[in-house]
Amino acid sequence: MNVVQRGLLAGVLCVWLTGLPNFVQAQTPGQETQQEILALLKEQNNKLSGELRRIQREIAALRADMDKPGLKDVFSGIGYILGFFGAAAFVAARRKE
Repeated sequence: MNVVQRGLLAGVLCVWLTGLPNFVQAQTPGQETQQEILALLKEQNNKLSGELRRIQREIAALRADMDKPGLKDVFSGIGYILGFFGAAAFVAARRKE
């Protein structure tokens, strides 16, 4: 690196460093921006809470539906009963012989 390149690099660095405080200050949100962000966050929180309540109600309804016996459960119960009566009839027939 020669002297001209070092001088140019030092100049660019000085210009960049003098503009840095303005950049940082411009990036810091003001009171209005903070209030807007806070209002948006509260609005999103309310929407999410409503959606969460709706999902919880749907889950509760699904659990209630799952607690009721379905058609498969009814037919399997009838099958068990007929199976037990059939086994009892077989045992009774074997005893008579």
